[in-house]
Amino acid sequence: MKKVLSVLIACMMITVGCSNGKEKEQEVEKPLDVSILLPTADINVNKEITFRAEVTQNKKVVSDADEVQFEIGKQGEDSLAMLEAENGADGIYSAKYKFTEPGDFYVVAHITARDQHSMPKKDFKVTDATASNDKSSTKDDHSVHTEGHHHGEIMIHLMGTEKIQVNKENKYTIHIQTDEGEALDKANVRIETWKDAKGKHDYTDAKEVSPGEYEVQYTFKANGKNFMKVHVEKGELHDHIEKEVIVN
Repeated sequence: MKKVLSVLIACMMITVGCSNGKEKEQEVEKPLDVSILLPTADINVNKEITFRAEVTQNKKVVSDADEVQFEIGKQGEDSLAMLEAENGADGIYSAKYKFTEPGDFYVVAHITARDQHSMPKKDFKVTDATASNDKSSTKDDHSVHTEGHHHGEIMIHLMGTEKIQVNKENKYTIHIQTDEGEALDKANVRIETWKDAKGKHDYTDAKEVSPGEYEVQYTFKANGKNFMKVHVEKGELHDHIEKEVIVN
């Protein structure tokens, strides 16, 4: 009788263990929730402002992000600056910037945390407080530049270019999203690299490792200033970004 009870108890424990394992397998990590916080007052030329991004996951603050950057750009043009954000213990990351000209701009918060990447975008206007107020022209101008990021309808973020070593294979990560914040998957992505305009241009295909995230490895043969261009193609979509990199 004791042996029978022992066998029954053992079976029950195995069943409970298996069910707990299945429940754990079914658990899905919730996506990051990122809110870009712009100044409540007008953004004026030649006045330093602070960009902030509040990062949470499952309604809890994320204070251990791997990387947070603010990409600043003018509507219809390539980005102007990539700002490294300060780590906020309360889940709010910030960076300061000063604009030198008025116009319609955008900010993209690049957040890498807990094996996820988020790229929310927000548009805003920079005004010149010293100039005369021509409200009609500034309102009409906003409707002209609606092409989005990097001359197209997608946002491209190239990572891994900070510490490139010559004659050593380096890995680069490329995140691609639509202007609506959706990951662009199943795209043909490759990098173009060259030393100078008259030199040889190399092309290397990137591999998609998760929806909207691509990886590629490449070895630079010459140190100093080099150039990288990311090409993205999907259907009728063809977009690219170009970046100057330093190889040590």
